[in-house]
Amino acid sequence: MGFIKKLYEKYTGREKLSEPCVLAGHVFDQDSEGELFLDSVLARFENFDQTNEIHGNKAFSTDVDFIIKCTMTSLSSPEAVKKFSNRIDSYLYMYRRIEEYLIIVKRTAYLTWAIEGNVKQLKEKLFESLSQVFMINKGLQPNLCAKDKGLLIKINMIQHLMSITKIDKQTMNIFFVLSKLSFQSSILIDDHDHLLWKHIISNIQNFGLTIQEFISSYIDYELAFREFPLDMLGFIELIFKNHPLKHSQESPFRIFLRLCKILNLKTEDFFEQYRELFENGIKQKFYKFEHVGDLFSLIGRHDRIFDVYFTIYASSVDLDDLWTMFFYICTNSELNEIIQKHLISKFTIRTMNTSIDNFLRYAILSKQCMTKIKTEYHPRFLRIFESIFDAFINKQLTEERYSHRYSESHLKQFLNIGLEMSLTHDLKQPSCLLIIRRLLFQNDTRLTNIADKIKSLFNKLNDFDQDLCEKNDPMFIIQDEWLQDYLLIIPEDFVRYLNENVYYYLCNNHQNNRWTIYIWRRLTHLSILKSKAETTNEMLFKLNEWMNMVKHNVYNIDDTLTIILIINLFELIIVKYTKSILSLPNINIIIDFILHARQEQLHQMDTKQIDEFIQNAEISIQHILLLQGKFYLN
Repeated sequence: MGFIKKLYEKYTGREKLSEPCVLAGHVFDQDSEGELFLDSVLARFENFDQTNEIHGNKAFSTDVDFIIKCTMTSLSSPEAVKKFSNRIDSYLYMYRRIEEYLIIVKRTAYLTWAIEGNVKQLKEKLFESLSQVFMINKGLQPNLCAKDKGLLIKINMIQHLMSITKIDKQTMNIFFVLSKLSFQSSILIDDHDHLLWKHIISNIQNFGLTIQEFISSYIDYELAFREFPLDMLGFIELIFKNHPLKHSQESPFRIFLRLCKILNLKTEDFFEQYRELFENGIKQKFYKFEHVGDLFSLIGRHDRIFDVYFTIYASSVDLDDLWTMFFYICTNSELNEIIQKHLISKFTIRTMNTSIDNFLRYAILSKQCMTKIKTEYHPRFLRIFESIFDAFINKQLTEERYSHRYSESHLKQFLNIGLEMSLTHDLKQPSCLLIIRRLLFQNDTRLTNIADKIKSLFNKLNDFDQDLCEKNDPMFIIQDEWLQDYLLIIPEDFVRYLNENVYYYLCNNHQNNRWTIYIWRRLTHLSILKSKAETTNEMLFKLNEWMNMVKHNVYNIDDTLTIILIINLFELIIVKYTKSILSLPNINIIIDFILHARQEQLHQMDTKQIDEFIQNAEISIQHILLLQGKFYLN
């Protein structure tokens, strides 16, 4: 080739070059390519090395500079350029040898900046030539033809690749071509422990282009990487190194999923590998709030993925931020069964220990949120809120460390919330029942007198929402268990505590409230059941006297509490334990009330039992009269 001859003449006019050096330089005069050309290069460089080792070389620096110039010039020669793509192993080998020679030159020469500059230019020109071939052939070229492991280790493609720590539009092509050649070399050197995309990308310290631009360029040269495509671990490393900025217009998660599709990577695998980055991003507040909310909408139909990612989010943010996300999800998603399940699960756990004021605030915000949710999704939203509310109330009102904080006002507020923010608006909900029990039946520890307790209960019932009392049957609300602290010892407590003034207060303050009337009925019923059967006559006698003492000895249809007491006495004591009216003590007031109640046909009485009682009494009297008649006849 003419360019080698010109270079040779230039150097011989200045300093004498060694014969092995000239032979090495003239290797480019050959027409061979591929392994044949590589064999020639190896032979001539080996000859150059051996001659220098045996005979020494005073012109070593000049020889090396000549080899550099020959190599550099060949990269610009039209004849050599045509053969370049089939000679890249040789060029890469020569460059490595030149680097080694430069080290020797620097040991013996004082001024080496010129030759160092030439080596740098050679590397740049070599990389430029590789990039050109790569672009022209859409990545299908260049390829390594060398198979010898020792030679590939000497060429050390990975070192070239790792020298690139910044990627921008100018360096992108050389990065990809070096990546391709490094993969080829690595697999030939060790198929079991070869190079991975993760290793390559982790070496990059600075990205001068977006992740979308990177993947776009990769796809342009996708044919180059058919045997070693960008895998999930490499993609995750790329995200770690080149994550979209927080304030980007498009959600990074949408970008990632779109790129996964382009790269033929599975969505499930992506979320499995990405969760650690997601957790760190949430903790460092790296994501835009709306983008995270959009992510939960995207994965709302993937049960396991939603569970994992929402668990990470719920455990990484404070409760206010979590509730803000709750409102965002509810107003921007379909609230399907999967989303409902996981929102309920996470929010019940995180919210049950919060303060009263916090939950009241969340409830107000929930009402406001309802106005922004599609009407058809209201039942789904209410189901979620109702579950969270039930868990909160159950925790707070069953544990003393929380329950002592609740005032009457708080309880009424929460009862209203429980009714309003529910699917059924039903008092029989567990949370509402807990609130009612606490609101009405929680005893003031300062009250030890049973009469004071009952008076307090009546007052609470009068202060309770009367509309709720009218609309809800107490039989399905109030449980016998709640009344245990209000049970009376009969007849002792009536005689001792329910004096005329107390009983007058009770009779004039029940206001015919259906709940109060029901509670009195159950109180007297349960109290009578608790009494001892063997003392029934004594009980009846003392209660008869008590009625006289409190001036309720004359039947009055409006004397509701007394009538209820008498009916319970009749059904639970007189009917059950009295074999004959003749065995009863003198309880004329009680009997009078029973007869009047039968006459009034009060609906709460079993009139059949009364009729049988009266009939039995008449029969007993007839028997007595009959016996008396026989006595007189005798």
